Amino acid sequence: MSDQASARKRPLDEEQNSQAPVAATATASNESQEPENTDKPPFKKARPEEDATSISTSSASSRTKTHPQQPQASEQRRSTQPQHQQQQLQLPRRHPSFFGADVLDDVVRTIGEFLFEHCHHANIEIEAKLGLLIDKGTKQRINMGVMNEVVLASNQGRPAWYQFSSDMTTEQHAHFNRVLNKRMEQMRNEPREHQPMYTHTREVDQFFNSRNGKVRVTRDQGTNEIIKDGIVRKERIADLDVFSPKNPFDFRVSVNIEVPVDPPEGTLQYERRKDRVSYRYGNFKIDLTQVKTPNTPGGGGSGGPPNYSQMRPTNNNPQENITHELEIEFVHAEELARERETRISSSGRKQDRFMDVVGLFVSNIRGLLVRGNAQQLHPQPPPHQRQQYPHQQRQ
Repeated sequence: MSDQASARKRPLDEEQNSQAPVAATATASNESQEPENTDKPPFKKARPEEDATSISTSSASSRTKTHPQQPQASEQRRSTQPQHQQQQLQLPRRHPSFFGADVLDDVVRTIGEFLFEHCHHANIEIEAKLGLLIDKGTKQRINMGVMNEVVLASNQGRPAWYQFSSDMTTEQHAHFNRVLNKRMEQMRNEPREHQPMYTHTREVDQFFNSRNGKVRVTRDQGTNEIIKDGIVRKERIADLDVFSPKNPFDFRVSVNIEVPVDPPEGTLQYERRKDRVSYRYGNFKIDLTQVKTPNTPGGGGSGGPPNYSQMRPTNNNPQENITHELEIEFVHAEELARERETRISSSGRKQDRFMDVVGLFVSNIRGLLVRGNAQQLHPQPPPHQRQQYPHQQRQ
């Protein structure tokens, strides 16, 4: 019976030995070498990268106490986890455009072409004002049937069907004031050269008709002194209007010339009182301005045609028009002229930053536009402080 039992056991022993021939051989060799060198351990310490079966069959006790699949599963977890992490680190590389370069934003390119045509004048002023493009027929914001920014075709003769208004409500003006002040606080710990500069001025613009044309004299409200470069003749060069239906405001890019002139000898036509806070950052300056002008029978503060979109307070002094404006302008507009000259003189062979500067200008404008969308998150002021379009007011 013992021979039969041993015969029945032999296939199992052979099967086990066949599963771990390396371990069995190592055991036999170690046992044969044990009398010669008793200081060496009978088994080598298994490395993590070695096959799991060499660990499970290194001795008879490990074969009887450990299920042969458990070490394999644990080793599989150890081997697959680094591979998974490696796959996350080695994401497919982003391929460039088929043509090797990105295509410039249409709106930025169009504004760049517009400024390239007009920025070469001396004493140039380049600015963008936020406002609304108002349909003169409906007295509502224009509807172009589009979903994103659209540059309207420039027309020096002024299109007859719409008008741009650079006005906004009191609460909108206050919202932008909070936004800009918060940004000032966020940048307080930046290096000094990267911090914006804040100023608050109160000035009076006086307009005269003289032999030099229409002259503007700007005085400090407190001292009544004429400010530096405060006597100029402003000439409009060109405007470009951009409709932005995703935002509460559109914007107009304007190019003007401000020519210094002598003090005027003509008659004062009207004056405009400005309460302005300015935020200068790099070569750009953002101005938030409350403007008070005398009311005239024509409806405009300057005696011009009616302004369909002025958001006048409903219970303000009827002798005054109050508007709230937000604009961004170049501090040194000649920077664009220099980049333009570089491109022209080198026939495009020398690299210039013209479109980079234009792109930064448009990016700042868009930064203001999108932050106008959050205005409704702030509490509304009392009804008597709100402003409305004239067509929304009760007749």
